[in-house]
Amino acid sequence: MRVDDVVETGRLVGFGLRGATGVVRDIHGAIASSAFTKVRRVAGPLALPVVTPIEIAHDTMTRGVYGLTGRALEAGATAAGLVVSKLPEQVLQEPAIPGAPSRPAPEHIADHRRARAILAILHGFHGDKLAAAGSAVSYPMTLRRSGRDVPVTKAGLTAAYPDAKSTVVVFVHGFVGNEQIWKRRSDRDDHGRALSYGRRLEADGDVSALWVRYNSGLRVSTNGRQLRDLMRKVKARWPVPVERIIFVGHSMGGLVAHSALAQSDLDEPWTEVTTDTVTLGTPHHGTPLERTANTIATVSAGHHATRWVSEIIRTRSDGIRDMRHGNLVDDDWRGHDPEDPEDRRTHARPHEQVRHLAVVATVSRDPHSRWADYFGDLVVPRDSARGWAHAEDGAVGSSRTVHLGGLNHLDLQNHPRVHSLIADIVGVDSPDSETPRDSPLRGR
Repeated sequence: MRVDDVVETGRLVGFGLRGATGVVRDIHGAIASSAFTKVRRVAGPLALPVVTPIEIAHDTMTRGVYGLTGRALEAGATAAGLVVSKLPEQVLQEPAIPGAPSRPAPEHIADHRRARAILAILHGFHGDKLAAAGSAVSYPMTLRRSGRDVPVTKAGLTAAYPDAKSTVVVFVHGFVGNEQIWKRRSDRDDHGRALSYGRRLEADGDVSALWVRYNSGLRVSTNGRQLRDLMRKVKARWPVPVERIIFVGHSMGGLVAHSALAQSDLDEPWTEVTTDTVTLGTPHHGTPLERTANTIATVSAGHHATRWVSEIIRTRSDGIRDMRHGNLVDDDWRGHDPEDPEDRRTHARPHEQVRHLAVVATVSRDPHSRWADYFGDLVVPRDSARGWAHAEDGAVGSSRTVHLGGLNHLDLQNHPRVHSLIADIVGVDSPDSETPRDSPLRGR
């Protein structure tokens, strides 16, 4: 762990503590205001000479106390980070497990296994602010393999993929996620590695799996451009000629993949070999959770007692706002009020020659039941996950949908039924495959 990472972590903790103090202050103020209003009603004419001075004194003192407390907590956490950064390097490293082989300390806090999940959540909710502030823990879009960044250079890609294949499957995680989400509830291979979709594909066929990590708090269109630029480099610097690219995106990751294609020209080298996208529970038309948050923020802003609720909700990232309707490109949001509830999308889509499979999960075992319509996968409604792919299950064409009953949103990150669908698209024989070898759906 680098020294500046420790210091920055202290600053972030301090920023969070100061923000939490502000929330407590606002709640206190709302309660006090309600109490003084009631006293005013009872006191009547005495309110002006007696109650009002008390209220002014109370408000002045509490603002000062909370302000001082917040600044003290922020300064204390920052100082703690500075103190810890001065400790010997071996103290900052993760304690070794007796009998386990030694390994070097992570070069960056984002490589530390205990920090990954926390940083992913932090980036999801405040990643746009971290990037704007140039925070040391704000990470750019990168390729990841075996817990480390992969330099997108000829030498870096060759070292990470000594047996590189001409078919490349790119996995793009969702909101508050990272490349580790694909290992959810996974089995292990003979070497102890978690078997994600990508590892299974590499084991069963001539495929190279690429895992992307990105800041899910940024605009989808911003991440889309970064993915586009990343794929340009991968195509140009891959150890062997790339003949085929397939994207697999979970939740927001599907929007990012489609945004990359929507912001690319048809004749770009990497788009010319991109044949398929597979979206897993992607909110093509947004999520009720973000629309509900937007409504609550708007309504609560109009009342003094609930204004603090609005202030908290309005601190959410631009990435979250993009999931209100499923924005893909800048024109979907540029020039509009960030809290505008109207759908302003231009309805940009990936190139028509790229085939699309929308995998739709429902917690209801019958994916066509009324309960499936109501609950979806508990995060994304069924119609939103289907997007524009409204064909029936098994239909052949540029876009199609497969419904999987009895699964929730997180199950889509690693499940045998989903893997079989991805394997069929890629054209890899899989023990879980339910599609005949001579089906037109295999290796489309």
